[in-house]
Amino acid sequence: MKQALARLDIAAVLRDAWAMAKRDRDVLIGVCGLLLLVPQIALAMFVARPPALPSNAEETSAWLAAVQAWSQVYSLPVIALSIILLFGSATVLFLYLDRDRPTAQGALLQALALLPRVVLLSLLMSFPVSLGTLLLFLPGLYLQGRLLLALPLLIGKPSMGVIAAFTQSFRLTRGHGLILMGLACITVLMGDILALPFRSIGAALAGAPLANPVVAAILQVGAAAGVTIGMVTTLLIQVALYRRLNKGM
Repeated sequence: MKQALARLDIAAVLRDAWAMAKRDRDVLIGVCGLLLLVPQIALAMFVARPPALPSNAEETSAWLAAVQAWSQVYSLPVIALSIILLFGSATVLFLYLDRDRPTAQGALLQALALLPRVVLLSLLMSFPVSLGTLLLFLPGLYLQGRLLLALPLLIGKPSMGVIAAFTQSFRLTRGHGLILMGLACITVLMGDILALPFRSIGAALAGAPLANPVVAAILQVGAAAGVTIGMVTTLLIQVALYRRLNKGM
């Protein structure tokens, strides 16, 4: 384990991720365009953003009512699209981590078979990460960094259980918590940063003469593309980390 700790080089991880993106550009565009970009466009176009957190305690009851109203309208499409996004993420990871080097079609079938466990792992990870983010933000980023290997472990070792993938990610990332917290900033924030210009322009044009359906659609597609690029970057970073930290297992 000490040797593995010494070999972790974040700059090298990012170089590996970039090399994969350049080498496999055509496949990534095809798979991610269908299974990541399209659901993100649907989320941007047809699902309103949830109510912002209240600024003070007096607004809590009104915020809870607004969240309940939002959930009644959008919870089912959000769940369905989120599952498709997990399916797409698992497919990309299978393309890289399956030792048999499957075709895109083979990776799709494998991801479909493993999807229930992928969804379960996502739910298991989301609770502590969301709680840590709500409490102080930095604990959420720290947990996000420590759990970057959980999904790759589940995909790379299909016989591994959900709990085992969760705990093994913590074991393999022991000693790298702070540097992976920094890396998690990229994986968590990159998509939102890329989407921010499109969302800001859309907010600025709301109600203005230029705010017509065509302009709105272009901005929503741009925002969805930004989020998708962030997702693909996260997946490739996870692959690179898995290959460096999982040696010898």
